[in-house]
Amino acid sequence: MKKILVLMASSVVFGCAEVQKVEVPKNKEQKIVQVGEETSMKLLKTLKGALMDAMQKGGPDEAVEVCSKKAMALTSQIEKETGYSVKRTTFNYRNPANAPDKYEAEALRYFEESIKKGQMPQYYVQAINENGKVMYRYYKPLKVEGVCLTCHGDPNLMDKKLLEKIKALYPNDKAVGYKDGDFRGVVRVTIPADKI
Repeated sequence: MKKILVLMASSVVFGCAEVQKVEVPKNKEQKIVQVGEETSMKLLKTLKGALMDAMQKGGPDEAVEVCSKKAMALTSQIEKETGYSVKRTTFNYRNPANAPDKYEAEALRYFEESIKKGQMPQYYVQAINENGKVMYRYYKPLKVEGVCLTCHGDPNLMDKKLLEKIKALYPNDKAVGYKDGDFRGVVRVTIPADKI
């Protein structure tokens, strides 16, 4: 299932924002989805490759190092390669830099509500007017895979030293307690309208 919801935010007097829902033109929808999917998959493949290499070299301790020291740099690398802004976000973030803004929170709620109804949409799209420029946002949902549970599973079942390391790196960690297949969050790709 898919859903397109488009929001345009325009400035009004005194800097307040008014959010107006509009439709994405059908001739642009397919291209937004194509660019968003290709870019999000490029990020996920890059991050997964780095994590798997780290797991093979030094186990979970090494993987935590990749997450804490290299994930943001790898994300920036994908942004430079593609020309699109990319972010991983969730309500249950580990790194505060991944906390959702209000539009990302809306997308996360959309996926959560769909899942409660027994559906898993493939994506979510918004359009936002930022300072007179329309930006499309493509969201790809992320699910927890078995290997993720090493660092994101039940804290009572996690290696105690690894848990201590995670808590030292992320004192306000919210990213534990997941089960295999749980909805984890989204990858957000922002695409300027003039590139579609």
